[in-house]
Amino acid sequence: MAGGSVLGTLFRCELKMLLRDRRTLMVSVVFPILVMPLLLFSTQITERSRQERQEAKVFRYAVVGDETELARQAIAAYQPAEPEGDDDERGPALQLEETVSSDPAAALEVQELHFYIEAFQPGVWLAEQAEEARDEEPKPITERSEEEDIPLPLLRLVYRANWDDSETASSEMASRLRSGRAEIRKTALAERGFPVPVEAVAEVEDNDLATASQRSGATIGRLATLFVLLFLLTGGSIVAADTLAGEKERGTLETVLTTAASRRDIVAAKLLLIIAVGIGITVIQLLNLLLYIGLDLIPVSEGFSVDLSASTIVLLLLLLLPLTALAGGVLLLVSGYAKTYKEFQLYFFPVFLLLLAPTVASMLPAVELRSAIVLVPIANLSVAVRSVLVGPIDLLFLAIAWLISTAAAMAVGRATLQALSTERLVTASELDRADLEGGAALFPRHAWRWFLGMWVTMLLVSTNIEAMQSLRPQIFFNLIGLFLCGSLFLICRYRLPVRETLALRPVKPVVWLAVVLGAPTFHVALINLVHLSTTLFPIPERLLEGFSNFLMPDELPLWEVFFLVAILPGICEEIAFRGVLLHALRRYFRPVALCLVTGIVFGLFHIELIRLIPTATLGVAMAALTLVTGSIFPAMLWHALNNACAIASGYIGLPLNELEPWVYAAAWLIFGLVCALLWRNRSVYPGLLGMPKAKA
Repeated sequence: MAGGSVLGTLFRCELKMLLRDRRTLMVSVVFPILVMPLLLFSTQITERSRQERQEAKVFRYAVVGDETELARQAIAAYQPAEPEGDDDERGPALQLEETVSSDPAAALEVQELHFYIEAFQPGVWLAEQAEEARDEEPKPITERSEEEDIPLPLLRLVYRANWDDSETASSEMASRLRSGRAEIRKTALAERGFPVPVEAVAEVEDNDLATASQRSGATIGRLATLFVLLFLLTGGSIVAADTLAGEKERGTLETVLTTAASRRDIVAAKLLLIIAVGIGITVIQLLNLLLYIGLDLIPVSEGFSVDLSASTIVLLLLLLLPLTALAGGVLLLVSGYAKTYKEFQLYFFPVFLLLLAPTVASMLPAVELRSAIVLVPIANLSVAVRSVLVGPIDLLFLAIAWLISTAAAMAVGRATLQALSTERLVTASELDRADLEGGAALFPRHAWRWFLGMWVTMLLVSTNIEAMQSLRPQIFFNLIGLFLCGSLFLICRYRLPVRETLALRPVKPVVWLAVVLGAPTFHVALINLVHLSTTLFPIPERLLEGFSNFLMPDELPLWEVFFLVAILPGICEEIAFRGVLLHALRRYFRPVALCLVTGIVFGLFHIELIRLIPTATLGVAMAALTLVTGSIFPAMLWHALNNACAIASGYIGLPLNELEPWVYAAAWLIFGLVCALLWRNRSVYPGLLGMPKAKA
């Protein structure tokens, strides 16, 4: 009772300080209130301005080629479609005007034309191309057999997609050409004595069973969670930065710490404040939807209507409550790790992107709530919100999504309370000591930014430099350039002890036996795990084939493939991730969390989506092996043997994903025995808290 009273007092105190801080109140509360109506008003004004401009504007085009008359005939045959009802969303007809141009490509380049039409006969064009290339002249169309396709005249629209007017006008012309082509075809059939009216053969009619409200709900549902989370993060980040990082920078947090309140209550009160602000922001945005769209206080485009009732708003609020708690816990944790506002901003940006990324799930048309996405926090809520706005409501899977996200939010909140209840993170004393000492004491705080820079560098180089699309230069740049040289640079830059940082320690002989037995069986078990995961998250076959060809190019000898894909990664990647990164994070996370964090980071460094699960799993296993043995050497050998098994199975054509079930069961069993053997002969990784002691 006393604890609850203290927590309530602290929460009310935090809330009063927030309400007195006009700057924080303006950004976190008032700004979200104003953004939605401003966004709707600006969208309406922009759309009306665009329509008025299109009605008044004349779009110019030219027709060139040998079949210009056919193109003009199709354009002239175009019949505007009649409106189908009140919900018809067709905009005003564009004014298209043909002009004469001697060089339409140049005219399009300088925007004198919006697009042009190339009308020609492919058979004639192919003959001209063949004659220019001095190839064998193709047979005339009249001499071709009945089995051969006779090319029809081609009408090609040439436009510039990076110019809005060009794309809009060409799209309108494409619709007119298709409609005109249909009219010409019907006329030609009628002239040739078709026995019944053309329309009597088969009429094609669209029958959209979705209501206007459902169509509009799908549009809003794809973006609703994204916008709510965007406002949550922007508004909540101001409160989170001020309530911990800001107080540490101002030196006012120590005053609260001197009271009788426990550190856990202090952190809990600050977490409740951020969650309260998040709930307020969520309620504001949902009320904006109800007032401005549901009640149509702001006129929107024709055909746009959403059936938003009070019960729907309440359901959406319940769905989004776990999102507010999860975002609040993450923001407070980031603020606790940061010492100043500036440092919080540095940490906030990657967290911001990481939390927003799952909301993309609602924008993917193939992703439904009744799928594996219901197991993914944030992503399941985004799809759930879309399903509520579109209908029908699937209460069972809505409940599953809510429970999973709630469990994730509770886990984040608990981890935040545990992490920030230590004096090292709540106060600035430890951080000040690190700044004064510099060097090795400062490295754990700076490790994230260095590895983030390495990841961004690798991403930019691999996606923008064509030479990096082949195996040899990519391996040398990533492994030797970034991981090995980057790790050595950090060791020198922060004057880190090499032996301790890289865990260069001898191990018991039985450990080597366990590694030799464990690596091949782990690889088979990992293949089995990846195969099972593809049933939930299918991977296109062409991606798997492309990745296999990349790892084993025909132009490289087998010994070089082993060296590049097995030996070098076993050395360089282990030095970077199970050496430098593991050493930097060992005092921030307990063993299980440390393995998961370093494993996920390791998986993200492999860029390709199809490699995320296997490489992250391998990273978790190698981190656990390093912690259990206290040395990096077993992880180096295990990593190299794992990759060597992949190369060998591919070289001899052994499909490891198509083995008998008993083989996978045996692999998992042997791997479990190896883990037990390693645990029995464990050696504590130095400086790691919470690690069980080794047996005498």
